[in-house]
Amino acid sequence: MRGMFEEEEEVDLGEFVGFQDEWKMGSYHPCRKREFSRKPGVKIDLPDDATPLLVFSKMFTEELWLRLVTETNLYAEQSRNETPSSSKWTPVTMTEMKTFIGLCVAMGILQLPARRDHWRQNKWLFQTNFPEAMARDRFAMIWRYLHLQDNQANDVDRSDKLWKLRWFLNYLTSQFQSLYEVNGYVTVFESMVKFKGRLAFRQYLPLKPTKWGVKVWVMAESSTGYITNFQVYTGREGTGEKGLAHRVVMDLATPYYGSHLSIFMDNFYSEVELFEEMKGHGLDACGTVRANRKGLPKDKMLTKQAALDKHKFRVAQKNDLTFCVWQDTKVVMVLSNYHDPTEKGSVRRRRQGGTQTAVVVPA
Repeated sequence: MRGMFEEEEEVDLGEFVGFQDEWKMGSYHPCRKREFSRKPGVKIDLPDDATPLLVFSKMFTEELWLRLVTETNLYAEQSRNETPSSSKWTPVTMTEMKTFIGLCVAMGILQLPARRDHWRQNKWLFQTNFPEAMARDRFAMIWRYLHLQDNQANDVDRSDKLWKLRWFLNYLTSQFQSLYEVNGYVTVFESMVKFKGRLAFRQYLPLKPTKWGVKVWVMAESSTGYITNFQVYTGREGTGEKGLAHRVVMDLATPYYGSHLSIFMDNFYSEVELFEEMKGHGLDACGTVRANRKGLPKDKMLTKQAALDKHKFRVAQKNDLTFCVWQDTKVVMVLSNYHDPTEKGSVRRRRQGGTQTAVVVPA
């Protein structure tokens, strides 16, 4: 039957997924990696002498600036009507808003103990040019009323913990995907936005460089780190029977169904059921996998405790899934839904005495 499918490439193999119930350690059938179906690279016309400011303007468009100005002025008016203030307020202009955001970016580069330190004028201390761009009190006033969503709007889902930022997050995702196409190889991981204030969904990840903050699920191009999709994690809410990691990967990969995008991940996400579902949606996946994941081979020769000599490996196959156990410094277990189990690769490893040698590994 395999030969018949190879001769009639137009036959949809999707309905035959699952015909092989058990893992096998020999008589492998070959797997062929399909090319990424989209054209990688910048999706807009940019001149050869494009400046960073021009590129930034493609991300922060006039639509966003207008939204910032409109909602900030509206929130200032609403707040001051409810709680009159003695401080003087004049509506923020487009130019002021651009200056304000520019100063925020500069503060991220030049980090001082307090925000007001960027305006200090003591001649014995470090001085900046911030006062020439905007007065300190005016900056503080815009900071106080900065807004992106009308608090009194009726057309928002207030059960969403990020409803005040939802428009902006959706806008960024749309811009990321419309301006640039990844090269076909991405990774899924969790990132942290540093934050130590009061927040219901603040996370603590001790193994991350930034330990306290807001966790963000990210899909980014492997070679450049360009983010093509992301989700802010606001807590475990109705993740379904398949689990949180399964839902996150499928949500992030949804815009790429059928494109044969290659997605790499660590053992927090990798599992047999997820990789099978991804294959059915035209997505290629590969990643390290935990030994206790459901659906992995039960053969003792394919477990983490298998007695393998150093740099030796064993491979098993089930339908389009390939599972590998490799004895490196520690046991490494890898799962893939597109790699050919018969293909080999080579890595350099240092042996006793300091010499390096080539070691054969699964591709």
